[in-house]
Amino acid sequence: MTMLPAANLPGEIDNPEPPALICTMCGNANDLVIEAIEATVPALPGHVSLEYSCMYCGSFYGHDASVQQVATLLNAGATAPGVLHFGRYFIHCGEPMEETEEGISGLDGPVGSKDSPSPTISIRTRPLKCHCGFRLDVPL
Repeated sequence: MTMLPAANLPGEIDNPEPPALICTMCGNANDLVIEAIEATVPALPGHVSLEYSCMYCGSFYGHDASVQQVATLLNAGATAPGVLHFGRYFIHCGEPMEETEEGISGLDGPVGSKDSPSPTISIRTRPLKCHCGFRLDVPL
């Protein structure tokens, strides 16, 4: 297991930046596989404890990372920026978002001609909210 050198320093570091999600052995960032994601201990808002490995050279890493970093790695832009989508769970600010009651969201249909207004399409959604106030509607 490869640990980052900063993890062994004595004392505390004020507002440390999480290390980049990259293999320091081969410099590869494209072949990383997430092995585990857990809450940080003690809790650190907007961060998770992460274990990942490099499929290219086999190196293994474990350290805290920002939710934004992990979301970028996992989602590659597939969901809202700063939201980590992992299985059925959506994580924002380092904690799973809470599901509110089922809802219906309206989407505007394709733009029609001037004579025919575009129809509104209704879809069932699963509204989610974060303790910070951020909200997200996920289609069912």
